[in-house]
Amino acid sequence: MLATEAGVQTYLQNTAFASHSVNLLSAGFANYTYRIHLHAPIDGMSTFVLKYAGPVVITLANGTRIVGSPARQRREVEAIKLVHSIPRLDDDNIVTAPAVRFFDEEAHVLIINDTGLDTRTLKETLIDETLPGPVLEDIGAALGRFISHVHGWNEHPDVDLSLFANNESGKKASAFATYDRLVSTLTGGDKIPHLQDPCLGVPEEKLATITQLAETRAKEIRSSMTVMTHGDFWPGNVMVSLRRGADSAIEALDKLYVIDWELAKTGVPALDLGQLCAELHLIGRFHPHCEESAEITIRSFLSTYKQTRSRAMDASTARVALGHVGAHLVAFTPRITWGGREQTRDVVQEGVELLDLSWTGSESSLLDSIVRPLLSG
Repeated sequence: MLATEAGVQTYLQNTAFASHSVNLLSAGFANYTYRIHLHAPIDGMSTFVLKYAGPVVITLANGTRIVGSPARQRREVEAIKLVHSIPRLDDDNIVTAPAVRFFDEEAHVLIINDTGLDTRTLKETLIDETLPGPVLEDIGAALGRFISHVHGWNEHPDVDLSLFANNESGKKASAFATYDRLVSTLTGGDKIPHLQDPCLGVPEEKLATITQLAETRAKEIRSSMTVMTHGDFWPGNVMVSLRRGADSAIEALDKLYVIDWELAKTGVPALDLGQLCAELHLIGRFHPHCEESAEITIRSFLSTYKQTRSRAMDASTARVALGHVGAHLVAFTPRITWGGREQTRDVVQEGVELLDLSWTGSESSLLDSIVRPLLSG
């Protein structure tokens, strides 16, 4: 019933969220997201976002079955509550998560605040808008402070992260999405059209390095039990609200909302860094007019993260983050429609070089890479 707009409207009719219209925003697997328009406003707000997450079983290419139980919604609810309850040392509230308004665990329904009709994802914002340099720096810095805060949740003795430590399906999904399929992507085993006829021809020595790296990182993902991570930290999961002047000119950053916490889990914190940087880098590679904007955002993000997590930082964080940038370029670029065949192959080859550099390169060689801000200054 909740897989349709009419079904959602029926479900809501005897609640405080009874709506005169329901609009589907996105759908995939067993996840459905709607904007609901209420008959009677709540706290002055007439629109909210409803998420329905039914049970689903995903069979991966290697035959592994991942049970995406509705418990993933419980994790999202609890993660959002932690965002709002754990104080931040800098009292920074520019970045937040949409607050939970209603949760029906039995029906798998979650209602959260609407970020607003004027918000767009960071990916869309970077591609479609021309943002002033200071605004880009503010976005990067705000996200760096925020994810640093999340990575420090385990340092609060009264915070229980066991729900996230036990997110076995999330850990399996994250390991598979990147590291479990790196080698098969590169050798042609996954038969990705842009990487066929011919295959990339990655040297055996580099394939051996990537195999070792992938096995190590996948094991770390599956066994990590301490540090909280978002698990899907990319520009599509960051909603941006901008402050504009009378002529609609962008004046400043207003608010950022980090959404979709279903993959929240204890994990490898540098992977959150690598995923965001990889996706920002891809925006710059495939949308040349965004290249400088992406670079400014990445630099500000990583340098601020380093400043706020300095006591937990060492060169290994930079290595893992760089390797994850490479892994993301290899695993995702040829599977998502970013651009044409030759450019896709070039970006995948770049990913190969980053993977190799992260594993075999000297610390000084990392200073010439995308993760330089984590090592310098």
